[in-house]
Amino acid sequence: MSASGIGVWGVNNFIQGRNKTDPDDPQPTLTASPKNEQPIDPLAKYLTTERARKQRLLARQQQLGINENFYVNLVNQVFLEKNPTLQGRTLTDETSDHSLREQSDTTAKELLEKMALLSTDARRRLGTYSKADRERWKVRANSLKVSSRVLYDLGDAPFFLQFPGQKGKEFINQPIGQIWHGFVADKLKAIIAKTALRAISFASGATGKRISGSLEPAEDKVFIAQLEQDQLIEVNLDGSTNIWVSIYSLTGNYKLLEYSTKLSWSGELAESGYYEFVIVSRGSSSLSYQFSVEAESQTPTSTETASPSPTPTATVSPDPTPTSTTSPDPGNLPDGTNPDETDNS
Repeated sequence: MSASGIGVWGVNNFIQGRNKTDPDDPQPTLTASPKNEQPIDPLAKYLTTERARKQRLLARQQQLGINENFYVNLVNQVFLEKNPTLQGRTLTDETSDHSLREQSDTTAKELLEKMALLSTDARRRLGTYSKADRERWKVRANSLKVSSRVLYDLGDAPFFLQFPGQKGKEFINQPIGQIWHGFVADKLKAIIAKTALRAISFASGATGKRISGSLEPAEDKVFIAQLEQDQLIEVNLDGSTNIWVSIYSLTGNYKLLEYSTKLSWSGELAESGYYEFVIVSRGSSSLSYQFSVEAESQTPTSTETASPSPTPTATVSPDPTPTSTTSPDPGNLPDGTNPDETDNS
């Protein structure tokens, strides 16, 4: 009797996938039999239909450019989370395990289609993302007046839409956390390309700005404006309650709204500097919106570019630990924490 890696096409690949993981990041695995017990063709004992199914999975994985070792570890993790009683058990290629192998292949297929939502570059990097990437992304986002808090918010939206069961879990250093990294990487590219970022400026003599648009499911937009201490502002979003709103000061000292279905805010600002206005769709279809900012007392000095000409601004300091008090189901990182538990600017 021979054992099969639960991932897809045989224990040889399963063992290789385990060998290349970070020893500091424990991975859930099943016990595998020694390699020398395997037939030359690991699919030889399967029925034609099952063999064809596994071959389709392999072809799809290769088409998407997903690293084989990472993929096997990912399927192992998700399958074992669904079947925790199998932890440490050998999954064989015998008829008695046919149903479990079918469940594993179903899990593999679902994961492939979720990873297909990532860009080609993000998919190719799965299995290699690390804290160093997050640090680099933070610096790049800050250079565009976007905090890592907001960057991570943007990655949360599509990730938790695809993996709602990961909310509240410590997934960052697990294989599935690589997919979250992929979404964040793609969001940063959208910010850099200005498709997800817009700086708010006011026409000469004007005190307000209105922007219209639409959001697809899990899509988001970031608007930034340079405002002054003691300035009175009013923010309104005309749109669906499935659009959530967050308003932060870039320094992280103030959260005026966070993951809120309240679509308006008004008040006096406590500090000068850049403010981030984030809107995120939680709907299942395209949603139209009109976003407006009215400012009184002083006219903001931001320009249409994301990196305005030098003006005195507050030094970006660590964000406070995010909390989940403004609305249900905030979609924050596990336990509302920053993945690095350091500077969240």
